Amino acid sequence: MSEEKIQVLIADDEDPLRITVAAWLADEGFDVEEAGDGLEAIKKIQGKNYDIAMLDIKMPGVNGLEVLRYAKKNSPQTEVVMMTGMSDVGMAVEAMKIGAKEYLTKPIDMEQIVPQLRTIIKTRNAEDRIRKLQAEYTARLLFDLHNPIAGLRQSIGYLLKEMAGPINDHQQELLGYMTISIDKVIALLTDMMDLTKLEAGRVTLNKGIANLAAVVQHITQEFRVPVQSNRITLDVHSEPDLPPLEFDSEKIEQVLQNFLSNAIKYTPAQGAIVVQVKKVALVMEEGQKPLDHIMVSVFNSGAGIAKEELPLIFDRYRDLVAGKSNEKKTTGLGLIIAQRIIEAHYGKIWVESEPGKGATFSFALPLR
Repeated sequence: MSEEKIQVLIADDEDPLRITVAAWLADEGFDVEEAGDGLEAIKKIQGKNYDIAMLDIKMPGVNGLEVLRYAKKNSPQTEVVMMTGMSDVGMAVEAMKIGAKEYLTKPIDMEQIVPQLRTIIKTRNAEDRIRKLQAEYTARLLFDLHNPIAGLRQSIGYLLKEMAGPINDHQQELLGYMTISIDKVIALLTDMMDLTKLEAGRVTLNKGIANLAAVVQHITQEFRVPVQSNRITLDVHSEPDLPPLEFDSEKIEQVLQNFLSNAIKYTPAQGAIVVQVKKVALVMEEGQKPLDHIMVSVFNSGAGIAKEELPLIFDRYRDLVAGKSNEKKTTGLGLIIAQRIIEAHYGKIWVESEPGKGATFSFALPLR
C-alpha cells in the first residue's frame, strides 16, 4: 500500500518563491496548496488539516506570526515552518518560542527542504505514537484500578444491607466512612479516565444542530431539588430567539452539570445561582474581527476565588501548587474536562471572580 502524501500549505506573498517551492515539493510527492497572504492561509487552515504549514513571516495584513498562533490553537497537528530573510531571524526565533518547529532563511535551499520536511513529519508521527501508547497504558491502568474498587464498594453495600448478617451501629458507621472514601476514589478514577480519552483524541464529538438555551433549561431542571434542599435560589435568563448552533449535546450537558454542581457546592444557604444564555461577539485571535458566539454563564454568590488561584482554575495540577485549602474541593478534574470539551468545539471557557463577591464560570460556542 502506498504511503499517504504529506499535506503542505505554503503561504507567501512573493509569487515567484511560493510557486517555485510548491512546484519543487509537488515533484517530490508532496500534496501542496498555496496561499498568497496570511488571511487566505487562515481560511485554508480552517477548512483542512495540513501536516505542514510553511509561512512567510512578513505578509501584508495578517503576518506569519499571527497565522502561526492561529494554527497552534486551532490545528495543533499541523507542524509550522517559518520562512524569513536574514534580517528577520529575530522574529523567526520568536516564532520558535510560540510553537514553530523550524525556520528557513531565504533564499530557500531546495536540496535541503525535502529531507527537512520529511524529518519533521517522522518526528511528529513518532511522538504521536508515544503519546498514544502512554494514553492507552494509562487508560488500561485506570480501568484495572476502577473495577476492583467498584467491586469493593458493592461488597460494602451488601454489608450495610446486612445481607451477610447483622451489624452494630459502630460497624455501620465505619462502613459508612469507608463508602464515602471509596466513592471519592471512584469519582477520581472516572474523571481521570474521561480526561485521558479527551487528551488522547479518542472521543469523537457527536454534533447536531440544537438550541443551546433549551439544553440549559433542561439541565437546570435536573438541579431544582438539590437547589431547594440547600435553600438556594436558581434563576435562568435566556435571550429570546437565539439561533441554533452545532454542538455535541451530551458533552455540553456534562460541562453544564459540572458548572452547576460546583455552584451548588460553593453557594451558602440563602445564596443565589444565576444562569444566563445570550449572544455575544468575542475576539478569539489577536488582530481578528469579533465572531458571534452563544455564551452560557453560571454565577454563584459564594465566597469567590482568590486572585492568585484564578490562573490555576483550569490547571490539572493546581492542587499540588495551591494546596487543598478548602474542604469542599473535589477531584479538580471536572473543570479540566469541561475545558477540553469546549476547546474541542473551538469555543472559549473562562472564570471571573473576586473574593467575597462570588464567581462566574462561562463558556461560549461559535455560531458558524
